[in-house]
Amino acid sequence: MTGNEYFAQWLESQVTKSEISYQDLSDMTGISETSIDRWFAGRHMPKLGNLIAMCEVFGKCQDRSPQQMVFEALMHVPEMLLAQNRWKRKMNAKEQAKQ
Repeated sequence: MTGNEYFAQWLESQVTKSEISYQDLSDMTGISETSIDRWFAGRHMPKLGNLIAMCEVFGKCQDRSPQQMVFEALMHVPEMLLAQNRWKRKMNAKEQAKQ
């Protein structure tokens, strides 16, 4: 199973446990429904800030620690951190090329 697939399953289970809809998650976090849909479909991974925002919502709904939920989400998804690091390197390279 890829990191995207694992994350999509984890996200689906958190929405179910929290008894909220995709729309509710979007409204509570300010994250677009399009982005959330891509994560549910396993096509993309969220940036860390978006993951934290979702875990804060899930934590409140489930009376759990958001920090623990972030850890659970990342525990099996090393690709997410690698992808974020690649993206940062790419953006830094673009910035340096402009200078």
